[in-house]
Amino acid sequence: MNRARAVLLVVSVVLAIIGLATACSEGSSHGIEATQADNGSILEMDVGQQLRITLEANPTTGYQWAVEGDLPMQLEQAGEPEFTAESDAIGAGGSEVWSFEAVSPGEGTLRLKYWRSFEPEVEPIEMFEISVRVK
Repeated sequence: MNRARAVLLVVSVVLAIIGLATACSEGSSHGIEATQADNGSILEMDVGQQLRITLEANPTTGYQWAVEGDLPMQLEQAGEPEFTAESDAIGAGGSEVWSFEAVSPGEGTLRLKYWRSFEPEVEPIEMFEISVRVK
């Protein structure tokens, strides 16, 4: 009976260690969250890791966020940006979430601009830039 308990204890400890190791490795692949406060910063990512950028926006004004220039080759856009209004009020502002995935090692700069696409000659009213190092 004692031998069976000892084996059960060893198996339980091994499973707990495997579970912790799996959780730690999954933690490194979890996404990175960025906001306007991260403008101008440098992010380090692993290949396969997700980057979610949340920026204030109000599409009812005609302004929208868009990628400025080329997307760095280390990143791939994951889906379309998603807007969430702060309230149900007509014309309410909110936040726009952009998602990217790190697809290859290297360094690049991601630039987003807040502009009116129907006024291409007018400078954007806001820029967001973040440097990305993918390993």
